[in-house]
Amino acid sequence: MNMTQSSITEKLINNILEWATELKHTAREFARLSSDEQAYVWNDLTGDEGRRRTFGTDGKEYFTKGLYEPDDLVEEALKDLVDEIEKIPSDQKRALEKAMQMSKDYVSRNFRLKFLRAEKFDAHLAAVRMALHFEEKLELFGEDKLVREIIQSDLDEDDMASLSSGYIQVLNALDMGERKVIFYYKAVSNIHENDCYKHRENILRSFWYVMNVISASEDVQKLGVVNVVYNLRGLPRSGIDYEKSRRLAKLFKAIPVRFCSFYPCIDSRFWTVVVETFSVIINKFLLMRFKIIEGDHEEVMLKLKAVGIPSESLPVNGESKLLLDEHLKWLAKLKVVEEEDALEPPGKRSRNERELKIDDFDPEAISNLCKNSMSCYTVG
Repeated sequence: MNMTQSSITEKLINNILEWATELKHTAREFARLSSDEQAYVWNDLTGDEGRRRTFGTDGKEYFTKGLYEPDDLVEEALKDLVDEIEKIPSDQKRALEKAMQMSKDYVSRNFRLKFLRAEKFDAHLAAVRMALHFEEKLELFGEDKLVREIIQSDLDEDDMASLSSGYIQVLNALDMGERKVIFYYKAVSNIHENDCYKHRENILRSFWYVMNVISASEDVQKLGVVNVVYNLRGLPRSGIDYEKSRRLAKLFKAIPVRFCSFYPCIDSRFWTVVVETFSVIINKFLLMRFKIIEGDHEEVMLKLKAVGIPSESLPVNGESKLLLDEHLKWLAKLKVVEEEDALEPPGKRSRNERELKIDDFDPEAISNLCKNSMSCYTVG
């Protein structure tokens, strides 16, 4: 055996050993879960609940056992949520109490229901998530925005630059479980100077805005979302901001959205270290739903498709360059809706009725739409 063959064999053996160790650790952690928790993990990874739901001739939605929401269950859970909020120590729910004092209309039944759905109607976990939600919102946006939805005009110029960078996007296509797919580019890190964010808070507020928008969807509330982190080619200019990663991981637990699975896609040892470090930061819930995808662009696209991700819709080309057109159209549409809502109470028309059909807008039209606003995007 020559030196080249020997090194290839050694690398292969090391890869197999690393994979076996990871599999053994994950299997051991999975085995410690209760049967119900194991079923939840499996449903989250496969999207079975979304594929099995049906619609009757009356137009009503009929769920599998895991998604079924009888009225008595919902009402009981809402009452339990009040009790669980009371049990939270005062120093851990100051922002929540402040929000409830400022506007009971904002912390409404439907608002609370988001958190219950995110936690599969576990009232204790929903209460903890609600308390953390307002703590994080208060820190990111201040008291004056605590009890209203965050819109683009609430974001400053650097926030908007981060949002329009496209490092966090929502795919147009759903996964095999009929769930929205959230796309993250290069671990939301600056590949070039400030191309993702200038200040750490810029990307955190951008993430909050995107997740708050999609959390309005009842499908998102009931089915959750899947996440693809595309870390192929190109390394961050100044390394990885792990404090940013820690803050993002905390926001995952504060947003009223269930994160069903994470697929970090990597092609180098550097990104392996980054992903492994992030896996230490996240909680056990997400760790059980964490699956690393390795390979070049073509291999990653095939492997993602195999787990039900519509890889053809990922906003990257064959050279791993980020694509922005669809993302900027989405932001422009949201901006128009938000401006209309400011003039007319949203209750008078459904959100779908208020949205402009801008799918056929070209980059110039989007630029013209935004040119007189601080929320300016460019396509290029």
